[in-house]
Amino acid sequence: MNSQRLILPNDANGFIVEEMMERLNNGITVTIAFGGSSMLPLIDGRSDRIELSPINGELRLGEIYLFVYNGHCVIHRLLKIRYEKFVFRGDNCCSCEVVTREAVLARLIAVCHSDGSRENCDSLQWRRKSRRVSTLRTLKNLPFRLFGRPQRRWERWLYIALLLILMWAPVGVLGIPLNNFVFGIRFDHLLHASVYVPFVFFLMDFGKVKMSKLIPHWLVGLLFAGVTESVQLLLPYRGFDINDLVANFLGVTLGWIIVSCWKIRRQ
Repeated sequence: MNSQRLILPNDANGFIVEEMMERLNNGITVTIAFGGSSMLPLIDGRSDRIELSPINGELRLGEIYLFVYNGHCVIHRLLKIRYEKFVFRGDNCCSCEVVTREAVLARLIAVCHSDGSRENCDSLQWRRKSRRVSTLRTLKNLPFRLFGRPQRRWERWLYIALLLILMWAPVGVLGIPLNNFVFGIRFDHLLHASVYVPFVFFLMDFGKVKMSKLIPHWLVGLLFAGVTESVQLLLPYRGFDINDLVANFLGVTLGWIIVSCWKIRRQ
């Protein structure tokens, strides 16, 4: 099979893409330069060149393909096939892309590195390394799958419901020894602080909230913590404790600091 080298623009409507597809349809392997870091560490788009071949037969899970997504050419790994839709994700990405079969243009067969070496994607060594990278990314994405934006829509209300139950229910009948000490801190104070740490996390949306909006979320958390503790004045089976209120404030503040540090690191 012959090979030709092209420089592929990210715009899927570019005429070079049409030329590439013409060569692929004629059975010609195409070597392209494609920028980006979404496939690190296997492919460095800043310096590596990739070889693409026509797709023969069905798409295979775990393989890397070139496809069109939202008007741009993307080179990512096929994760799953769902109801005739193909789900892709970059090894250095958290989110996935879902496309139809018609959007998938070519299959990756080799990576040419800047040092002159060439890795065959059908080799056992590449498959082992590729499987290891994909597994590590899946494990790294696990917190986002558990607490990502879609999940937080219902987890937020579940968390608040459980928090109100814990703050207002007669927990004394459960026989939990709240006056014990852990690391020199009363267990009930430690419990009050810990249950309020996730409050700011569930209150906000990481993808939309800016740093300037974090302080209002912190203030809302302090207000919520103060109200839930003050309501205990009206409950005959619970008692208001200023130390519990301080612990609530410390938990909200600690969660706010964690979220703030995360946002600063992402900027």
